[in-house]
Amino acid sequence: MIKKKALYIKTKHIGDSIILTSAIEALPPDYLVDVLCFKESESIFRMHPRVRHVFVPPRHLKGIAKFRSYQSTLKSMLASQYDFVAQFSDDWRGAFLARVLRAPLSVARASKKRPDFWSNSFKHIAKISPTKRPAAEQDVDLLRKVGLFDQAIAPPYFLEVSNEASKKVDLWLQSHFIDRSASKLLVIHAPARWKFKGLANSVWAELVDVLHDRGWSVALGGAPSDFAFNKALSLECKHAPQIVRDFSLEESAALLKKSNLLISIDSMSIHLASAVQTPVVSIFGPTDERVWAPWQVKHRIVALNESDAPSFACRPCGLDGCAGSKVSQCLMAVEAQQILFAVDDLLAS
Repeated sequence: MIKKKALYIKTKHIGDSIILTSAIEALPPDYLVDVLCFKESESIFRMHPRVRHVFVPPRHLKGIAKFRSYQSTLKSMLASQYDFVAQFSDDWRGAFLARVLRAPLSVARASKKRPDFWSNSFKHIAKISPTKRPAAEQDVDLLRKVGLFDQAIAPPYFLEVSNEASKKVDLWLQSHFIDRSASKLLVIHAPARWKFKGLANSVWAELVDVLHDRGWSVALGGAPSDFAFNKALSLECKHAPQIVRDFSLEESAALLKKSNLLISIDSMSIHLASAVQTPVVSIFGPTDERVWAPWQVKHRIVALNESDAPSFACRPCGLDGCAGSKVSQCLMAVEAQQILFAVDDLLAS
């Protein structure tokens, strides 16, 4: 049976790419999927079994080398003769490709930046909802627009971890947690790529110590660049947790899959945990949990609001800290006990 072919375009952050796996799951099974994404998200899509090819814009190249790379990618895409092109980002590449590839079916969200050029590039334009809607639903709405998905709820995220990555994480766990059989494994993601999403280190340290006393094996997760942050945090703890270092995205997914719980700020990790069905407690401040909460997985949200203090009636404000200060008081006021309450409530459910 000859399968149809779809091209998905998602040139955004890693978390957004994990969210897109819902729209991959939503696509009818008679489609193969190719993806155009940024380099940092490439491994995400290689973990999805339905993705055939992953194309990466050559942002690191210049001049003739960049031109040739684009030329080679376009040649491969043209040879695929796509039946469906979906642009999930507001990126000129998607409009250009829709015009050149001439797929029988193409769709994108409406764009305020380039309305005429954009709308004339695709056969269908999906309206943007004026109300807050989960990010997974927003992606899957493009498939609903063209009649490729008719269910009320978008599918869960999905990623498949290789045996190689799983075995490497097993060895790491065996060397860092001598007796795993006597405790459950919990991963904490505290580092914030954007500082306005972070909590006070004293809160994390108190949380680590209480969880240790409760019998949890605690690991501090994050990207390789987060090691210094996690090291400084561990020095504030009475019971130093283990620190993940130099794990790839796939290995981080394998660690979360083997974990009993993730506690995290609003970060890529909450979506990665959702994709491997690990329960999540996530802390939100200026960003909106109605859009970015964990999806289709057991979870609890910690978020201060007007009932906690009148000054928090502003959240979620979407700002990079209060008045753009890079510090969010609605996060600085979060206490370890509030996170522990959410943990207890989740585990009791």
